[in-house]
Amino acid sequence: MAAENPIHEDDRKLFVGGLPQEAKDTDIQEYFGTFGEIENINLKTDPNTGRSRGFAFILFKDVEGLSAATSQEAHVVKGKKITCKKAEAKQGKIYLGNLPPEGISNEDIEAHFATFGSVAEVVRPVDKSKNNEPKNFAFVTFDREETAKQLVKEGSTTINGIALTIKKVTPKDGGGWGGRGGKGGAGGGWGYGGYGGYGGYGMDYGGYGGYDGSFKSR
Repeated sequence: MAAENPIHEDDRKLFVGGLPQEAKDTDIQEYFGTFGEIENINLKTDPNTGRSRGFAFILFKDVEGLSAATSQEAHVVKGKKITCKKAEAKQGKIYLGNLPPEGISNEDIEAHFATFGSVAEVVRPVDKSKNNEPKNFAFVTFDREETAKQLVKEGSTTINGIALTIKKVTPKDGGGWGGRGGKGGAGGGWGYGGYGGYGGYGMDYGGYGGYDGSFKSR
């Protein structure tokens, strides 16, 4: 089995948009392979028709390949001008339960989980019927999904001597994953962050599973 690349794939991944319908993996390989060795190409297609959805993710073996591709302004594949940028990392979120009314602040939660990975936000809902008293749970969003997955496997943690439960966050009512939502209120963002930042391609991520953050086929 090949050795795992020590450079995280989020740091080597390129988003390519505006691809012509007839562009295949081989066309993408031929063009972007000039910037560096490619580990994998994930061309997104409609599951019903098999037609290209006009965008893809390219995983370079080295950061240099990504840097070379993004440093060039104009890109053309099969006669059509396309756009590309460094792909955004997929966020991950956990549910943190059994929080006491006092004794653990949002700052305590963020400082604790920052030792596991970069924390994007901590949201602790309040009970408006009880004079905005903090509820006994919170949501912690990490910049990288793998951090959240690892913590869910652990299932619990201890902050300020208090044992807390950790669970996976799932979208409400079976709907699509919510957007990044910002630092807003309790509903600030169920799920793992949206990808609307890719212009007209944002809508594609929710409907068919879209960007799953991994190129592993197994």
